[in-house]
Amino acid sequence: MCHMVILQLLWLMQDIDVDVCTTAAMSISWLKNHLGFQLTPEQMADIPYPYVELHTHVIIKTAQAFGLLGTLVVGPVVALARSETRTLAGVKSSACKCGKWGVMLSFIAGPMMTQSVLIGKKASPESVYDRCYRLRYNRGQVRIDRGSAVGAISGAAIAGQMAESPVMGALLGMSVGIISVAFYNSSLPKK
Repeated sequence: MCHMVILQLLWLMQDIDVDVCTTAAMSISWLKNHLGFQLTPEQMADIPYPYVELHTHVIIKTAQAFGLLGTLVVGPVVALARSETRTLAGVKSSACKCGKWGVMLSFIAGPMMTQSVLIGKKASPESVYDRCYRLRYNRGQVRIDRGSAVGAISGAAIAGQMAESPVMGALLGMSVGIISVAFYNSSLPKK
């Protein structure tokens, strides 16, 4: 079983474009869009590295999902399943560990998921560009990204001031940011 998983991972990794993965530059308009600046249609269409932008989007979404699930679901369930960790300290420790591993796993799973979908759909450079362009205009997605980042930074800062783990603060802050912005997005009128 383990050998099959490793072989599948190696098969997916052979198709990863090294030039795309090693390109460190992102468009400044992508950053401005995520920070909430108003951009012109020309700036929104300025996507010099669509593959990097798409991989970044999937890594962010995977980190949000895995971090939230690890912190709020998997960690507490694992702690409560063992009699020696059925304490508040045990739940906090397990939630922090599972959330942290979830976020770290996203840096492996995100690119692999992106590549497997791109290969499966036989995505052209134009279709990747189009997907990135549409993601920039998806205000709900951008708000959730912004909320999770603000929550993570705020949570780490608050936890540090309270002599708690900044990692746990960041994970809880990110989770609160995601959930609260998701509720906000759902309360907006549909277009």
